[in-house]
Amino acid sequence: MAQLGDIVDAGIDYISMTMRRDNPNVQQWLLSAHNYLREIAVHDDEIKHTKRLGYEGLAFGGSFVGERERDTFCVFSGERAKRAYTLLYRHDVHVSRIDVQVSFRYAVPTTDAAQRAREEVKKDNTKLSSARQRNATLIEDLRGGGTCYIGTRKSEQFARIYNKEAESGDAHYKNVWRYEIQLKNRLAEKMAENFTKTLDPQETYSATVVKQWLRHRGVNTPWKAEAEVLPLPRDTPVLTQSEARLKWLRDQVRPAIRQLLKYGLRDDIIDALGLDDPTTRNE
Repeated sequence: MAQLGDIVDAGIDYISMTMRRDNPNVQQWLLSAHNYLREIAVHDDEIKHTKRLGYEGLAFGGSFVGERERDTFCVFSGERAKRAYTLLYRHDVHVSRIDVQVSFRYAVPTTDAAQRAREEVKKDNTKLSSARQRNATLIEDLRGGGTCYIGTRKSEQFARIYNKEAESGDAHYKNVWRYEIQLKNRLAEKMAENFTKTLDPQETYSATVVKQWLRHRGVNTPWKAEAEVLPLPRDTPVLTQSEARLKWLRDQVRPAIRQLLKYGLRDDIIDALGLDDPTTRNE
């Protein structure tokens, strides 16, 4: 797809991290987080004492640094999240959530990017089994502020595509659409680690990551990006009890039954499974 404009911003847009109290590096890490919070606030009177998620600490805007008995916590959002990652990410912190975004300015006014994304997910679903279907929800308003949500907020990975100008009301974002993915827990930790492994700048790698994630769901993005270098973090689904039993039947029982059928033991199989007993048919 031809490039129809330019990327005006890309990078980590939200990051939340915790470090346990028994970590020998916790005090230095907490000090660094507090220093960064004071740096972005500029004036100390802008920093507020507050509580969030059971932590007590300091907040400025969408950023927060707090403590509780067993661990410490920080969250930085928006433009501040980029540097927060550089300053505070370590292999011994737990990343509970990370958002990665690309803000793309179209060369001509565009109002249907969200609608197109939803249709592309729908088209891609035709190639998938019913169990692997992906959900895409479209919300529209009268200001051209359509938003496409891919996945669900409760899942470990989720994306949104929206008109940044309509969402922010800021003329600086004229003709800009934001493409953003959100990863949680294990997937967030893997993504945060990937940013340390790539040789690309954060902005360049972010453009690649977001493009990859959306492409795997059938969505075309309007910018060019580097070739895939590191694999995207993948979520291994947890099977329900029924799904696990069916998998066992397919993988373990079916081969054995096929072998017995070759020996002409069909009636013995039915008898062994109790399928000829009318009292077991509805169990």
